[in-house]
Amino acid sequence: MQPLEIGIERLKVRMSVGIYKAEKKKQQEVFVSVVLRFAEAAVDKDAMQYSVDYDRLSAEIRAVASARHYELIENLAYHTGAALKNLARAESVSVRIDKPLAAKKNRAETIWVNVTV
Repeated sequence: MQPLEIGIERLKVRMSVGIYKAEKKKQQEVFVSVVLRFAEAAVDKDAMQYSVDYDRLSAEIRAVASARHYELIENLAYHTGAALKNLARAESVSVRIDKPLAAKKNRAETIWVNVTV
């Protein structure tokens, strides 16, 4: 048994997020990056039963994002991390949400938050 990290980088998600009236009327694109950490994993085994289904992780991220309108990307990151931690039985999950629309408006390369659950 070995420690293991599994990650998804910049999964593109269209969703309803933001505090402004225009953001509440029109979905926007965010990028979700996650790192799931496991204290012990059977990395010496070559069978799916010892791993995590990446398709299920991606689907869960999209399900959390589409469940409702989020005012804050911090709250989206928290709920995403909690859902993934439960789904995969991970020791911890870090979630980074990049919000391109906010970055563009502020002339920044990116604006993001990172939450660990």
